[in-house]
Amino acid sequence: MIEMLEPSTVLEDPHYSLPLYQKTQAARIINVAPQTFRNWAVGRTYKRLGGEVATSAPIVTTIESSSARHPSVPFVGLAEAYIVAAFTKAGLPMQRIRPAVLWLQEHIGLAQALASERLQTDGAEVLWDFAKQSNDPADQKVEDLVVIRSGQQVFRPVVRDYLTRVTYENGWTRSIRLPQFEGVDVVVDPWLNGGQPTVADRGIRVMDIVSRLQAEEPAKDVAYDYDLTVGEVEAICKAA
Repeated sequence: MIEMLEPSTVLEDPHYSLPLYQKTQAARIINVAPQTFRNWAVGRTYKRLGGEVATSAPIVTTIESSSARHPSVPFVGLAEAYIVAAFTKAGLPMQRIRPAVLWLQEHIGLAQALASERLQTDGAEVLWDFAKQSNDPADQKVEDLVVIRSGQQVFRPVVRDYLTRVTYENGWTRSIRLPQFEGVDVVVDPWLNGGQPTVADRGIRVMDIVSRLQAEEPAKDVAYDYDLTVGEVEAICKAA
């Protein structure tokens, strides 16, 4: 059994805890459908075949505001959603992700386990144990996230690729390199441009590049001003 941890005061830092994104913005950043992100963030209510109403709990941290126009997703919530996206990319159904996340939270000992560095060091072992110990045979599907190598449980390549894009500081996600920006190093980091997607080695917000192209400025002029290649500018615009 992995030792339980006390909640970390790191997440009390405003960089992690203050809402930075609207749900639609957060969905765009991690490249998932807005309704999908909303289901993760607020849960959903649905009717079963027998007519009874069922609900599913949220699995992403949000701080709801009085208006949908106001940001409600803190960086820690974005980091959690990024990992949920990795699990879905690996083919795990949402019905299996929710109980797996609850198990991770309980056995890693942190409410925001998906944003914790413990997910990378201990998560594969914890999820393997969950699949083996669950009373629901369908939860064995969680094994699809994990493989055995040299006698140890490790995440499968698709999940591992997502995790290698995460950097940690003081045990928590510090930044994420976004995979949809091919050939350009674009990161989200709450200490950099307020957590907005940023070209890492230039410190330029993606939205600043995109807005100029949308204003029909020539790509070569934008590239010159930001010391990028035309190909990089076009790749950023395509993925944004």
